[in-house]
Amino acid sequence: MKKFLGSVLMAATVFISQSAMAVPYVTGDVFASIGDGKVDVYSSSGVFKQTLNTGLGGFTTGSAFDTAGNFYVTAISASRISKFDNNGVLITSNFTTGQTFSFPESIVFDGTGNFYVGNAGAARIDKFSSAGAFIQSFATLQNTDWIDLAADQKTLIYSNEGSVIRKLDTATLVDTVLVANTGAATYAKRIRSNGDILMALGNGNVQRYNGAGALQQTYTSGLGSVFALNLDPDGTSFWTGATGGQALRKIDIASGNTLTSFNATSGQLFGLAVFGEITVGNPPPTGVPEPGSLALVAAALVLLGFSVRSRRA
Repeated sequence: MKKFLGSVLMAATVFISQSAMAVPYVTGDVFASIGDGKVDVYSSSGVFKQTLNTGLGGFTTGSAFDTAGNFYVTAISASRISKFDNNGVLITSNFTTGQTFSFPESIVFDGTGNFYVGNAGAARIDKFSSAGAFIQSFATLQNTDWIDLAADQKTLIYSNEGSVIRKLDTATLVDTVLVANTGAATYAKRIRSNGDILMALGNGNVQRYNGAGALQQTYTSGLGSVFALNLDPDGTSFWTGATGGQALRKIDIASGNTLTSFNATSGQLFGLAVFGEITVGNPPPTGVPEPGSLALVAAALVLLGFSVRSRRA
């Protein structure tokens, strides 16, 4: 019994120590995917908080959160998906099973916890369960570097970093053109709750289209080629950054004014996420610890109390 208690207490102590070293995510935190298999985390005002390390090296790119606040990031160089808990502790650097990626670049969750992954090196979009098990692939008419999921939970928009934006109905498998020509290479994109679509472009602009593919507004970032893009939790602004650069900008959607600007510590930016980000396919993360983590902490506290009482007796 003493050995068992000792083992549990040791495991709990390690967990608590790791959690104490990590920094809990806060709504508005900005996650910047950079080189060497890492993601730098900043506060909404640009204060550096921590570095998440996949251990895979190479570039990290698109990323997303589940409803528990766990963080997932694509490692395009290593063709893997890494998962971190909501304190920044690495759970696994190889989360998915049953499918081999072809340079995964973007990831998006649906409302049931399943997620889709875009492949920069293949004309397909892969779907996985919340546990990371492969479900199926959807064939597309071009490679699928950057994707997002519409509110209907079945329409995926995608591009191959060209000027054509397509949409795929995963129920009927009908694949059609949404925007015939954006005027530049198109990278990260996000669908707003009203159906509008924001797209980062290689000419330094971000464009906003309505759900029918009609251009509504153009934002000049002043950053050169912008690659990364994500919506802020306030619902009225977005974040963007330059291809392989350092500068990050938060821009007001209505006016186009820059609200916040700071430089990341690395000049290898290739993806952005914001904790609490608004996605139409999946509710914003709550940041609640996973049940297993809560159970372990509770067990540790109970056993610690038991140990103290035993020594006093």
